Amino acid sequence: MTYFTDHSLAEPLSRRLARIFDTPFAERQRRLAARVAALRALDDGELAEMGLRRDQILAHVFGAR
Repeated sequence: MTYFTDHSLAEPLSRRLARIFDTPFAERQRRLAARVAALRALDDGELAEMGLRRDQILAHVFGAR
């Protein structure tokens, strides 16, 4: 009997279809959302070292002036 270790079949169909129809805009949105999540995960001291306050995270990531 043969066993496959390919886990791509374990990935949900919706995620596989989303990857097929992925656009540069969707990729950029995911990257920005990940950056916002990473900054929100920092504590206030770490943000202060970067010169940011918690209420400035979105403006920082999305480039608002």
